[in-house]
Amino acid sequence: MEKYFRIAAGIIGFILVLLSVIGMNSELADSDEVQTMLPPCEVDDGVPILPGDEEVICYWGMSVEILEIPSEAIAADVIVDISWDKQDVWIGIADAEQISNCELKNDYYECPKDSITLIEGGQNSNGEISWSPEPGEYRFVAGGEDTQSLQQFLVNWEYEATLKGGVAIPLMLIGAALLFYSIFRKILF
Repeated sequence: MEKYFRIAAGIIGFILVLLSVIGMNSELADSDEVQTMLPPCEVDDGVPILPGDEEVICYWGMSVEILEIPSEAIAADVIVDISWDKQDVWIGIADAEQISNCELKNDYYECPKDSITLIEGGQNSNGEISWSPEPGEYRFVAGGEDTQSLQQFLVNWEYEATLKGGVAIPLMLIGAALLFYSIFRKILF
């Protein structure tokens, strides 16, 4: 019976060592380019007899798609890089639940300007964001200069994910201990 325990310990130990080495030395990566829309501002003419009484109401655009970071991602180092070339616009990241103030348009949500709390990015992002997400659900937000026309621009994103050393090293040590037990049990004990 002990022989079977040693064999099982050896197999499990080998798998743990293998997975931790692969996880530390391999990274998952992906990238893409997406078209993003910034909603136009609206002009409320106010009282017609008073010139200059117009009120400009501007919006931010929020993505319909939800980016879900699963709870398993807590064991990984994930870095998301987002960049864009268009001047006077920005990208931000918000909690997906913040759509209550927004109205669904064709391909995006139209949200009143400054009605969303951004987790990352925003007006000071200068054409790029580097974000390390936590598990949860997120949406991308676009904002920028106040104009009366719909603006479209390209956004590039890429991510890289590797197993955290704080997870991989203990797995490797446990696997090595199981392998050691499996191989040297009869010799040392």
